[in-house]
Amino acid sequence: MAYGTRARLAERMVTEKAARREILAQPRFLPDAQAPAAERARVRGEARAHLEALRHRGALCDSIDVLMTHAVRAELGERGWDHPWPPPPPTAPRSGRWPGSRDRSWPEVISMRLPAELAERLQAACAHVSMPAIVELREWRDAHPEVITAAGDPDLYAEYERLAARVITPGDVLRAAIDKELPAKKQSVDP
Repeated sequence: MAYGTRARLAERMVTEKAARREILAQPRFLPDAQAPAAERARVRGEARAHLEALRHRGALCDSIDVLMTHAVRAELGERGWDHPWPPPPPTAPRSGRWPGSRDRSWPEVISMRLPAELAERLQAACAHVSMPAIVELREWRDAHPEVITAAGDPDLYAEYERLAARVITPGDVLRAAIDKELPAKKQSVDP
């Protein structure tokens, strides 16, 4: 992720956890200390169920996993990819660097756990959408095994860039999803 993403994410989590504390402070979720144990357990159970319902709807995203689950679903929806996909082709990348991927590394890493079906949908969507460009890139690389640079051969380099731009990796989708969910980066103002 781009530098500053972790700080923006931490800021969002502080806000979401404060919202959770507010919800749990509602009188209906505060069991009477003098009530029988079964009644206290019922009230705590209702509070947990209410929080889970809010998380499920995306109205409360008090963990990175919940936030990213909703963000990735929304990003897939915006791209028209939130539907079942066949499994990725056997020649599709499964992990590591994808052909044409221009980004070498990011200064920050965000760990998350997505539901298995969502992670599989993300992987399959990226593989199917990108596969034609990946095939062309592999053929292009076979035809041009030497190092191609913008200075050395601008036309060949531009052709490679055009093909590479059509490859959309799971990381691209994750970065787009998190950027839409986090508050904008604060700009410093010089006096």
